[in-house]
Amino acid sequence: MKSNFLKTTVAGIILSASTLATQAYAGSIDLNSWSQQGHAANGNWTVAPDGSSVVQSINGNPTFFVSPESFINKEFTGSFGVETTDDNDFVGFVFGYNGLDDFYLFDWKQGTQTYNGQVGYEGFTLSKISAGADVTSLNSLWDHNGTGVTVLDTDYGNDRGWADNTVYEFTLGYTDTEINIGINGGDFVNEQIFSISGLDNQAGHFGFYNMSQATVRYSGFEEDTCTENCGTVPEPSTLAIFALSLIGIGARRFKK
Repeated sequence: MKSNFLKTTVAGIILSASTLATQAYAGSIDLNSWSQQGHAANGNWTVAPDGSSVVQSINGNPTFFVSPESFINKEFTGSFGVETTDDNDFVGFVFGYNGLDDFYLFDWKQGTQTYNGQVGYEGFTLSKISAGADVTSLNSLWDHNGTGVTVLDTDYGNDRGWADNTVYEFTLGYTDTEINIGINGGDFVNEQIFSISGLDNQAGHFGFYNMSQATVRYSGFEEDTCTENCGTVPEPSTLAIFALSLIGIGARRFKK
């Protein structure tokens, strides 16, 4: 019983350390002040009365739901998930957004699929959208090709898609020089998806993105000021390492 008590206590210490590291300076985002971007018919974004979550319900062309403020040197955290077993298309986020011809796009597809001869691959894509890109139809963003679409990195594979009715925790670090994106949930355990440095980023809006996928919920988003290690999967804290060592000591001490 002493061993179980010690493990329970240490687990609490680890959880507390993690919470302090990730939530101490978080500021909640009120989605009531956000607005839909792109063609109005492409999306239907319904915000909860308290502003803590939003559901996009149309299976259509690209649609965006974007903050009124611009951000740089920030870390964003929150959760999202597809609340249906229908379809297998794109969910994601935009940031550094300064209009439909100037933003970063992170999108995630559940399954590989060909549309009009273009292949949309299962997994993650990080793109820079610039002048001339067609972001109002499926034509350019389905296969991340064409004028104004520059793919910065990909992570594709037959085990890289999102799962139905699964909540994922999302972390984005967006600074003057870096983009770091992490996912936690389902088969993805605190996984760093993208980490790119050496950029020349500008302040821009943050928002949510859907293409050809309905019934997607985004909730509990927060933003923190951050200039170092923003959006990176954290190393075990000193307190957590100490706690783990206690488990080992306690297990040996109370083995009998």
